[in-house]
Amino acid sequence: MASNKRGDFWRRGGRYICHSVYNRAGVKFHLHHQERIPAHQPVIYAANHPTDFDGFALLAILGSGVVHIIAPLGQFPFIVAAWLRKMEAIDVRRDSVDDVRYPHSHSKAQSLKKALAVLKSGRSLVIFPEGHVDILHTLHYFHTGAARIALHSGCNIVPVGIVNAEQVFPDEKVMTPGTITFNFGEQLQISRLSFNKKHLESDKVLALRDRIFQAITDLLPLRYLPNYCFVRNKKIGVFVDIDRTIYHGFSQKDLIAYLVKMHKIDYRAAMKIFYWLYLEKKHEIDHAQMMERALLVLRGWDVSDLQSVVHHTFYDHLVKNIEYGLFPILKDHAEQGHSIVFVSEVIHPLAVEFKKFFAASATLDTRMQIAKHHYTGQVTDLCYKDEKARLLQQFSDRAHIDLDASYAYADSASDLPFLELVKYPYAVNPDQELEAFAEKNHFVILPDAS
Repeated sequence: MASNKRGDFWRRGGRYICHSVYNRAGVKFHLHHQERIPAHQPVIYAANHPTDFDGFALLAILGSGVVHIIAPLGQFPFIVAAWLRKMEAIDVRRDSVDDVRYPHSHSKAQSLKKALAVLKSGRSLVIFPEGHVDILHTLHYFHTGAARIALHSGCNIVPVGIVNAEQVFPDEKVMTPGTITFNFGEQLQISRLSFNKKHLESDKVLALRDRIFQAITDLLPLRYLPNYCFVRNKKIGVFVDIDRTIYHGFSQKDLIAYLVKMHKIDYRAAMKIFYWLYLEKKHEIDHAQMMERALLVLRGWDVSDLQSVVHHTFYDHLVKNIEYGLFPILKDHAEQGHSIVFVSEVIHPLAVEFKKFFAASATLDTRMQIAKHHYTGQVTDLCYKDEKARLLQQFSDRAHIDLDASYAYADSASDLPFLELVKYPYAVNPDQELEAFAEKNHFVILPDAS
């Protein structure tokens, strides 16, 4: 069986399964302006992405003549990934985290080439310009992929606004009876890009991306727009804890483990750290004492040597533990020109790697004493509890940040002093105490940022 026919066969099977599952679950689709779906013309369907099930719903609606551009296959359960591969879906690495986690997926250049081949064959494409499911149920920033494919191919874009899907699919494991509305917009007419002027190409790509964003926004209720879209002329800060917030687990603990594995730190010193952690859990020493003793393991390290080792460890091992659900949210803030600041008790060399990775403005972190370009093992500033709030306030005053329009993301009740300084506090992967406080005080709660 030829490749195209084989893909059509699996897409027809997938469409039948989707219809059956949705019918049994009591999920209905309301199509608004269905007449805007072209019958015999390859187009690019560009839609917002409120849930993990949006692609399957559009497969059920649009049929087997449409090929999907999707996240890396490694992100899907094995059976689903195998079916998507048979359906000839085009998976793509969206960012530097995907580059580390899914090196065997297509690069952006490879996916563009495959997408153009699909359109040339007479089939249409479905693409989600956000590239991510929006866990806050608001629009994310748009990647330029849809615009680039349209300008390279000359194919028109049909904007699609998906409404109420987050009520029917409240999370990736639950499906409830209800109706999802699909608003189909008028086609965006595309003129094929001239490739002679590279700078003009970039301008046109960004302009078309903005047209797509506006077209989809016009098809959605206002509740899908982030609240910062309605704030003007204010300098907004975004203050982010690291461990268990933007990082899955404890980055310093993982750093020490890798340093031991690389024989950069003696395993007996590491065992002492875990012993002090045990004493803290038994309430025999407080957190500050535990941190001060633990950081003695870095006594005598050359500053440049530690920075180099931390840098390589971050990109070789730690990047894969970034909380991916929060990644696009921070990108949203960056696209809006907000000042992203990490507020964490992790040591400065490690915090700096997070700052560089997310192109943040600054870090407020734990500092260690330096003498003759070597660390003494002494802590000069432990960024913890009230100290976090003090440093945040000090930074905001110096940088003229408006805290009454700013955001903070953290996981622990120990972070409450700085969470309460901003207008929009978010409890991310919260511990029990923070979750109870957040519910009582109407914080936004993100129970799973993975």
